[in-house]
Amino acid sequence: MDTVTRVLVVVFVVLGVILAFVAGRFVFNLVKGWSLTSLPGAPVASGNTNANSDANTQVAAGAPLQTNNGPEAAAWDGKSRINILLLGLDYSTRRQKDDQGSPLSDTMILVTVDPLTQTIGVMSIRRDLWVNIPGYDYNKINSAYKLGEDYKVPGGGAQLAMDTVESLLGVPINFYARVEFDAFKRIIDELGGVEITLTQPMLLDWKGNGNKFTIEPGTYVMPGAYALAYARTRDANYGEGDIARGNRQMEVIMAIRDRALSLNNLTNLIAKAPVIYNEISSGVQTNMSLDQAIQLAYMLVKIPRENMHTYNIDYTCASPETTPDGIYILRVIPDELRKLRDQMFTASGVAAAPIVAQAETGNPAAGDPLSLAVSEGARIEILNGTNSGGLAESTGAYLTSQGLNVVSTGNTDYSDSTYIIYHSATMEAVNYLASLMQVTNSRINNQYVANSTVDVTVILGQDWANTNPLP
Repeated sequence: MDTVTRVLVVVFVVLGVILAFVAGRFVFNLVKGWSLTSLPGAPVASGNTNANSDANTQVAAGAPLQTNNGPEAAAWDGKSRINILLLGLDYSTRRQKDDQGSPLSDTMILVTVDPLTQTIGVMSIRRDLWVNIPGYDYNKINSAYKLGEDYKVPGGGAQLAMDTVESLLGVPINFYARVEFDAFKRIIDELGGVEITLTQPMLLDWKGNGNKFTIEPGTYVMPGAYALAYARTRDANYGEGDIARGNRQMEVIMAIRDRALSLNNLTNLIAKAPVIYNEISSGVQTNMSLDQAIQLAYMLVKIPRENMHTYNIDYTCASPETTPDGIYILRVIPDELRKLRDQMFTASGVAAAPIVAQAETGNPAAGDPLSLAVSEGARIEILNGTNSGGLAESTGAYLTSQGLNVVSTGNTDYSDSTYIIYHSATMEAVNYLASLMQVTNSRINNQYVANSTVDVTVILGQDWANTNPLP
């Protein structure tokens, strides 16, 4: 099977199922007629439009793959870290019958892909987290999508969900992908099911028809309905409620990934592409464009399984509480959540790729903290909080000589200790600076600012004035 065919399948399955980017909407069209370049690197579309199954509809290669007024498509150069928020929606008959308006986001997963270190991080975000939803005060995080849809905010529910996660974690969200559970089930069925191991008997509504029955411990190839029931249950009999649920979600994601990339499935998936497209095209939406999705998928093919790591927000990061109104919530423990976030967004947290010579890749060695920080290109501001005149300027000059991007220097109020404040997810720079200046985690703070002119602010304290090794 040739490389292009394999890429097409991974575009469909890895993105359409695991990351839920584009479903079968564009893969159906690619299989039917798009051609890809034979040049090294990510393939690109050879034309400006692509006819889908409706002959009257044209999809531009650079246009977002969505049919509603969702978030605008973001720019991406194919080389920088990319963050995607996945939203699983439940259009249940109960909600429709009770006229409860737009659905809640039953599942929220943040995916980060770093082309430099060839790593993927996947974080399951607890639906009961009590957070500040921009413009709507505090509420459970899973209500952000519903509020955005019900009140028709610009960009809809997806945009408000993205803004909420950005505010919570202090990292920019580039893209979103929304998948309905029926589409999720149907794609797993087309994969022939996924392999899941039960470690205890589970009494669940496996078929989604209201009839519960028990499945005994063992390894099973589960169809879509069973996999969904397994991933969604929050029954306290099977672990710590929503925490165990998050772990099961991550387990199902890895099982889908393994099943999708099995060589035995590739030919069948290609043959079924038109059928799968017709079944699920309305169930998945994203603001990623066709050429961006192809580029990302081509990159994902090259990332080995051992470089894909999953993270779960558990009770070390959020404390279970009950509000005066009797609502169960998880109250965020900021420092602990930041540690988990930092683990996911650093090369040490997500396993770095093997060191490869720069001559082969054009990239610095993955294990060199300074090279990684330089490659990241973070805009750094240095402020002098000491009585030593010119310390910000001399420090800035030294960092510039090392290849870092110091954009401004100045003075600030006196401080005994050095602090690092980051305004965007530029963790390579933060890690290098923290190591150089001996700044502990307690003195690294997140102050996310959209459209900030700097990515990292360093407040030099008297400790740096006394111990720095500057010439």
